[in-house]
Amino acid sequence: MANDINNIKDNGALIAKLAGGYISDHCQFIKSIDKADASDFEGKNGYSAGQTINVSIPARFTMGSGAAITAEDIEEGSVALTVNNQNHVAFEVTSAEIATEFALKSWAERVLKPAMITLSNGIEAAALEQASDATANAVGTAGSSVFDTDLILSAGEKLDISGCADYDNRFVLLNPAASRSAVNARKGLFQSSEDIAKQYRSGAMGMADGFTFLRNNLLPTHTNGNDDVFEVRTTVSTEGQATLVVEGLTTTTGTVKKGTVFTIATVYAVHPVTKATLSHLQQFVVTADATADGSGYATLSIDKPFYSSASGALQNISAFPADGDAITIVGSANGVYAQNLAYHKSAFRFCSVPLVKPQGVDLVGQETVDGITVRIVRDYDVTNDKLIMRADVLWGMANVRPEWASRLYS
Repeated sequence: MANDINNIKDNGALIAKLAGGYISDHCQFIKSIDKADASDFEGKNGYSAGQTINVSIPARFTMGSGAAITAEDIEEGSVALTVNNQNHVAFEVTSAEIATEFALKSWAERVLKPAMITLSNGIEAAALEQASDATANAVGTAGSSVFDTDLILSAGEKLDISGCADYDNRFVLLNPAASRSAVNARKGLFQSSEDIAKQYRSGAMGMADGFTFLRNNLLPTHTNGNDDVFEVRTTVSTEGQATLVVEGLTTTTGTVKKGTVFTIATVYAVHPVTKATLSHLQQFVVTADATADGSGYATLSIDKPFYSSASGALQNISAFPADGDAITIVGSANGVYAQNLAYHKSAFRFCSVPLVKPQGVDLVGQETVDGITVRIVRDYDVTNDKLIMRADVLWGMANVRPEWASRLYS
């Protein structure tokens, strides 16, 4: 005889756990990246949207030689992670639909699962857009549809020279068109993996070129602004400056869009450990939309502060940008490009925190599955004479080591 789960005190928790499982199963990207440690946010009864926690970034050091030492300050960074995304779905439900164990299983498949897939898709898409907009490394030719071995190896090279020494835990997330090209270029090369199939279920393609390949149809596109020919206006001279004044934009209507990747002539990348100047220009990404003033000038906010050789362990460029240096963006003006992503799991850190559990409602439960916390609340809507259930996830994501990721343009 079926159990009457309405007599079970934690039936809300049971539904929340089911919901969390459904969401986790359909969040490939979120499932593959680091999660904030519970110690970062434990001890509170519940959070509300907009609150912030701090997550640490491992310190970087410089190596010395000989017997004499010069002790350096430990500069362990931190990133403010704001849990500013409260996403939810809400729907009607009757008591009878979840009154028994059998009814609950049927209802979960018919109602709860598709509702949580909708919720997971929205969260995953937003996280992917944030990750893409934060990633300055880019390989491939904008507008190309070729995803051969050399392109994927180029993405791996970007991670290598950015100091990612871990050759495991690397993923390539491709949209359907890109995955088709990648599979076609590697016929017979992918090996089946039961572990990958179990962990990622939908979309796992296999392992090749130093990455685990995943397929995802929620990857964003990026649209460039209407200017692609401009230059540095004001020479940078301050260590840690994260803005760049440019000129040569179309007067008053010239735009440079958030997420645009660009390089600056004469500003080369440096090795993260040895600080030797590398052979390629440093890539930057714009972090907020910018529009030209009446003279064609604009101030760009960028992803990484400028640190020259005077900054020791923080150095990330060979020289400061100088007045007149040409700026080259990836793609062309007004170009629309798909953004596939290669990354190490520690490039980004996801955090889902508990919400306040309201008192005096018909049913409430909150559970965490694979780092994703779901709150379920059911209560009576006296105005419309209905029982309403809602599922909420409060989350944020920190760009901890975005240099350990690379876009693959198409």
